[in-house]
Amino acid sequence: MNWTDVLSASFAVILASASFLAAQERPAEPIVQRTAKAAAPSPNKPEAAVTISKQTTYITEPLRKAGYVNYVAALNRHLRAGVTPENNAAVPFLKAMGPGEIGSKYRDEYYKLLGIQPLPEKGDYFVEPRKYAEALKAAGRPVTAEEEKWQESNGNQLIPATKRAWSKQEFPILAGWLAVNEKPLALLVAASKRPRRYDPLIPEDDCVMAALLPEDSYIRGPARGRLLWLICAYDQLSDISRLAWQYRQAAWALKARVMLRVDEGRVDEAWEDLLACHRLARLVGQGSTLFEASIAVSLDGRACAGDQGLLQHARLTPAQIARVRADLDKLPPLPKMVDKINVGERSIFLDSAGLVARRGYFSTLCPLGGGGESETMLDALMDAVTSPIIDWDQVLRVGNSWYDRLADAYGKPTRAERQTALDKIYRDRRKLTESPKDWKYRILVALSDKRYDTSRRLGQVLLYVLLPKKRFANDEDCGAMQFDLNRLAFALAAYHADRGTYPARLADLAPGYVAKVPKDIFNDSELHYRQEAGGCLLYSVGINGKDDGGKGYDDREASDLKGESYEYWDDLAVRLR
Repeated sequence: MNWTDVLSASFAVILASASFLAAQERPAEPIVQRTAKAAAPSPNKPEAAVTISKQTTYITEPLRKAGYVNYVAALNRHLRAGVTPENNAAVPFLKAMGPGEIGSKYRDEYYKLLGIQPLPEKGDYFVEPRKYAEALKAAGRPVTAEEEKWQESNGNQLIPATKRAWSKQEFPILAGWLAVNEKPLALLVAASKRPRRYDPLIPEDDCVMAALLPEDSYIRGPARGRLLWLICAYDQLSDISRLAWQYRQAAWALKARVMLRVDEGRVDEAWEDLLACHRLARLVGQGSTLFEASIAVSLDGRACAGDQGLLQHARLTPAQIARVRADLDKLPPLPKMVDKINVGERSIFLDSAGLVARRGYFSTLCPLGGGGESETMLDALMDAVTSPIIDWDQVLRVGNSWYDRLADAYGKPTRAERQTALDKIYRDRRKLTESPKDWKYRILVALSDKRYDTSRRLGQVLLYVLLPKKRFANDEDCGAMQFDLNRLAFALAAYHADRGTYPARLADLAPGYVAKVPKDIFNDSELHYRQEAGGCLLYSVGINGKDDGGKGYDDREASDLKGESYEYWDDLAVRLR
């Protein structure tokens, strides 16, 4: 080999490695599909760039044709164990909401996985507020001031109507919307009574992140920008997923109907709707990912707010209070985040790493951009040069070690222990981007050709963008604390119904009304409680661990609307009259 060949080879290594180390600093660019064709896999033994084992891929089957684990199919298999069309809440839920949010290309597979016959394209399905407003406008008759208000707000009357009792005369358009949705709402209540929820992930030949999103929310197939879009969207799955939209719409409608029924004196039926919201939350929580668990906490929080509205605005009899308490006691706990770490979240990381390995790191995740013949040549050169540098087994081991740490942290018995462990993990995560940035360092790393270090670095880059955010631990604690406060509120109501007054201390509820008064999850101390103005106030100090006097998000929102300044109040409070 002459000096020209040596310099050419060295330059290629420097170029590839420098591009690799700069990857996390480069703004998102379109994806360039791999141009260098990989060797065809052996018909007898699939060829893959990873070893299939517990230490690398975590699960060992089922495999794709190329020899990589099919995590979408594996999650489907895990989620549908013991599920039938008769016990699956997703079946009546789909019949209520309609198939419109299921991509038309994948509906046949979706129905097959559910084990049901295809649904008609049009039917008596749930009508969202915006579409109802459009239908009113298209009716060809004069629009009333009330309808105009509804159309302008896209149904924002839902917000006050879920917080207090209201009548059909006060919000006639909202009442009409609920009437139109009477049949779908009946199906939603029926769905909530089923014990399981299996909502299939499709398509099985795609990646997990893509399967979690609605068809029209990202670029499918070989289009440029697809993987980067998915990674960027991952942090917002709890807002943009089909699951989030549909279940939140259902919860809003049921809560609005609750307060209408309270105004009409139909308290038992109002409670049935609230109980359906609690059940739907727990069904959503049966999913495999943290974002599904987060949606479950959010839905249950709305149901708890509705329960408190019931206490505030309905005159509950002792028998009704006893029934509510019995129903709340029968509900299963909200999902544990640690279970989602080992199932869905780990699968998302390992599946994404496998996707990058299948398509070539640089051509898939870190393109040069620009297009043309020069891009094609350099893209192929990068793939050729960097293929032996990346040890994909090491990339997967790095990921598994971090998800092991994360699962251990979420599994700690107290919030203080969890927060300490998570703080350490996320401090370490921030360090993943703290590498020297001068060009001399990058050249030295490139020339050293350290396969082990380079592979670990790639695993760390993927971890930096895919490791779930710390907020999920707060979601879990908020959900558990809010539900404990809810149960205590009804215990207080039962005490008041029996004695005509609220207790002087929370401790007076035990053992007659509760076996034991729970502590505040956020500081492991006694919950705050006091009698006030003929009622009582019960609250937790919330995430910030600070006593804000029972002021929370609603108080901040009210102050903001008045143009007043406020501190970051986040107490979780229940007020009883």
